[in-house]
Amino acid sequence: MAKFLVIHPNVDIYGGGERVCHHIIKTLVNHGQQVELLAFDFDIDYYNKIMGEKLPDEVTVNMLGNRKIVEAEPPLSVYKHRQNIINLLKKYKKTANYDYTFSTQTLSAFEIELFNTGKNFAYVHFPEIPYDYEHSKRSKQLYLLLYKKMLERHLNKLTLIFCNSKYTKEFTEKYWCKLGIPEPIVVYPPVEEPYWSNKPLSERTNRVVYIARFIPQKRHDILKQLSITYPQIEFVSIGLLRETEQDWFNDFSKNLPENYTLKPNISETEKISFLHDSTIYCHLMEGEHFGIAPMEALASGCVPLVHNSGGMREFIPEEFRWNTIESLKEKILEFNNLNNQSFLNMKMKDLQETTHLLKPNNFEDTIWINVSKLIHQYEN
Repeated sequence: MAKFLVIHPNVDIYGGGERVCHHIIKTLVNHGQQVELLAFDFDIDYYNKIMGEKLPDEVTVNMLGNRKIVEAEPPLSVYKHRQNIINLLKKYKKTANYDYTFSTQTLSAFEIELFNTGKNFAYVHFPEIPYDYEHSKRSKQLYLLLYKKMLERHLNKLTLIFCNSKYTKEFTEKYWCKLGIPEPIVVYPPVEEPYWSNKPLSERTNRVVYIARFIPQKRHDILKQLSITYPQIEFVSIGLLRETEQDWFNDFSKNLPENYTLKPNISETEKISFLHDSTIYCHLMEGEHFGIAPMEALASGCVPLVHNSGGMREFIPEEFRWNTIESLKEKILEFNNLNNQSFLNMKMKDLQETTHLLKPNNFEDTIWINVSKLIHQYEN
């Protein structure tokens, strides 16, 4: 039995990355490994509610404290923030004892403080630091250059890398292959069993739903616009709302159309119920590295309308993708047509067949097969 330190500081964000972390922990525990989770403070009862199942009892949770203690103000806030976290990790490392690290959050320049040479695994959601560097103006590139190099000089300590999509793998290899990383393995994030439904569209509420954290960047305002355009259709935004965004949310909640509802911080059970009873799922983000919410909606039998970019294209065909808000409006009108429902039910059945590799057992089996190979090598 080996001891794993799973590193996921912001586990209380409760997005697709946190679900991946949860299933990696389950995988390790189910195969007899000892697991510790390293994170900032979070409410374990709330975690269990949002995840829809408990964090395994065998897991020891090491909390670093409230994340506010590492926040930093400009100038050079990214470097100050990094140093604050490293100071925190150094204190933790003095008493920590583990055989392997498993980074399950977006790989960043501070986690290397905990890396053991040759025994470090990572699930990469997207290589954001080099991507941001490449797509920034010269002034920001100068700002990010040292931060990027801090990460890159330690990437050769990684011996196993998983990616959430072929899209992410392509960028990971583009930026990091020259630095000596192993070839990334694509393992799509899992969609929980309770999401899967074959309920016909004709038996559902005439509703368009969107799932994303309640922050301005997730573009819930577009769904508000759509609800004004189509007053005969019900629209619902579902997502996690944190205290830091409460003021924005309060302002956004003013003067909502009667057919548009906001559902913050609902349980996993409630979210699944909404998906099972809705006809269309509308995803409003562009360039999603994978996008777990559209996959959950697809498994639930909703017609998924997603932007024509990112990793979502690996599962959702072109006819269900949009490029502009106007084309999105046209697709909502097209797929809301009752005369199309027989055809759509058949199409959705075919689509669901192609997404069965997103079942949790497939995710966990693939993770363990690759992890156990390396454990066996190290032990022999």
